[in-house]
Parts: sequence; C-alpha cells; structure tokens
Amino acid sequence: MRIAINLLYLLPGVVGGTETYAAGLLHGLALVDSQNEYIVFVNRESASWPIPLSGSFKRVICQVAATNRAQRYFFEQFRLPGLLKNHGVDLVHSLGYVGPLRTPCPAVVTVPDLNYLTIGHTMPLGKRHLLRFFSIQAAQRSKAVITISSYSKSMICDKLEIHPSKVTVTLLGPRWDDPFISQDVVSKIKASYGISVPYLVAFGGGAVHKNIPRLLQALAALKKDLSHKLVLIGRLPADVDPEELPADIIVTGYVPAEHVLPLLSAAEIFILPSLHEGFGLPVLEAQQAGVPVVCSTAGSLPEVAGEGATYFDPYSVEDMADKIARVARDSELRTGLRQRGLVNVKRFSWEQTARETLSVYTQVYEKRRQL
Repeated sequence: MRIAINLLYLLPGVVGGTETYAAGLLHGLALVDSQNEYIVFVNRESASWPIPLSGSFKRVICQVAATNRAQRYFFEQFRLPGLLKNHGVDLVHSLGYVGPLRTPCPAVVTVPDLNYLTIGHTMPLGKRHLLRFFSIQAAQRSKAVITISSYSKSMICDKLEIHPSKVTVTLLGPRWDDPFISQDVVSKIKASYGISVPYLVAFGGGAVHKNIPRLLQALAALKKDLSHKLVLIGRLPADVDPEELPADIIVTGYVPAEHVLPLLSAAEIFILPSLHEGFGLPVLEAQQAGVPVVCSTAGSLPEVAGEGATYFDPYSVEDMADKIARVARDSELRTGLRQRGLVNVKRFSWEQTARETLSVYTQVYEKRRQL
C-alpha cells in the first residue's frame, strides 16, 4: 500500500499530545512495517519536523499554515484530495481529529478525545465550531476511526453516533526508549530552574480541563504540613495571577523536550489533576521515570495508570490534598507506587500501537479491494 499520513494540523511544540502521538506512531511504523510506503503531508510550520529516515517514508510540504485554522481546513478539504490522487495514494490516515471529507481513496481518522465537546475549553467559539463540525463529519464519513483509550471510544460512539465496530482502540506508548539519565545532568537542569529542595511536579497549561487552579488550592491547604515545592512544567492558566503565587510554586515556562525527563525523574511525586483525559500520556512518562503517581479518576486515567497510581476526585480540593499528603508522608506507599508503575508501563509500546494501526489499514484496504 501507499499510505498518506495527514499532519496538516501539526504545530511543533504547540499541539502537545497529538504531536507525541504522531512521532510515536511514525517511529513504530518504521520499526514494524517494511512492506508499505508512507507519504507524510506536512504544513509550512512542520516542514522540518523529523520523520523516520527509512526509505519507506517521504515528506510532502504543503503551502498552508496550520496557525490559520480556516485556511488549513480549506486546503484539507479542497487541495489535499487532489494531492492524494496525484501521488497514487491507496489510503489516507488523518492523525489530528479532522481530515478531508471526500477522498480518492479510503480514509481513516484518529480522534484522540472529545475534550472540546465534553468540558469547557479555551478555544475561541468560532474555531471550536469548525473543529466540532469537521471532526464529526470526518469520523462519520471515514472507513475507520482510531482512538487512544476505551474511555475515548465510548465517548466517540455516544457523542458522535459512531457504531462501535468502526472504532479501534490503539493505546499509546511511553515517550522514552531509555529513561535512564545521569544524576549530574539532573542536578544541572534542576539548578537551571532554581530547584534545590524536594518537590512535587505537574504539567501546566492554559486548558480548563488541566484543573491547575484546584491543584494550587489543594497545595495551599497543605502548606503547613508539607515542605515540598511544586514545579509546574509549562505555563500558568490565564486566570491565575503569577504575582499572587507563593514562593514554593516554581513555574518553568517553556521547557525543551530534553529537560522533561530530568525534571520528572527527580520529583518525589507526579500529580495529574485533570478533569478529563482521552489518554493521559504524562502518567506513563512519570511511571517510566520511576516517579510515584497521584492522579484524578477522570476519563481514561484509571485505564492507563492501572494499579500504579493513587487516585482522587478532581472536583474535590479536599480529596486531592488528602491523597497528595498521604503519598508524600508515606515512603512505603511511594515505593509501592513506583514499583507498580514500572510494571504497568510495560503494557504499552509504540511498536504495538503501530501494529494495531497497520491492522486497521489492512482491513480497510482489503475491504476496498473486495468491492
């Protein structure tokens, strides 16, 4: 097969989990598939984004900007189908929620989650309506839908009215092939962010579902009982005033990808307070780094974190504070969480993600050939 990978949505360093998904899937496909040819369609912003060096992969740079969502949707609907035809594509897989609605070949779309439908979102209303329309249409018109957890599958089938037989779950993999990192490197990177004491770590971000304000409230309630600082990797939500943060909250701002593992691995606890997650990849990253996980019960998190986490109600500041304090005070509990997390993360790999995705491609292609 000649398979097109539609990455027109990709803004490197901006789109978060869907970029990690794209990188992991392409890496996995390069490892497990030597039979098929892949043409990766990228935009101007991702023209130099790394794709596998294997001869099976080719890049096509499209003259469209992902930062202009309306322009990108127009290109995707009216220009991309012609490019697919010109390149003799047998199947197209769109990795970022939406894809061309009319194609010269069978289409597959990945819908990682329905955050924009299920919870308040910082996306402007017009862009949100565009995403809603095109993602629903893409899911309904495609030959197959791929998602990243059983929880997301149930949401897609319910909210988008897609038959379960059309939706395949392909779990994600952890970020690092080898999570080992020297203590010298860890110490230098910690020092560069002004971190010198035991700390908790969480990922920031502006999205409402990240639930950062409640996390800050929970830690404020524990101020007398815990001496730990919180390192928030990323940025604060717009509704949190940085001038009002206590001194024991360290907000890193933008962090290069190579700094994430050192900052995670040196933490005493990783906290994920989300109100909704389609997968929760940071949980796997923390477990792979050997860090005890305390996370919410929302969405797919129990499915992904398994027995390697302590859970709290993300809407309850009191419960969140209680579970964080319990793990912080109990070294045996932390050791158990660390060990169970390392066992849990072995369930996941990008090679397995790629094999399951390739199986979807094959099934869709064979059905087309039988017509």
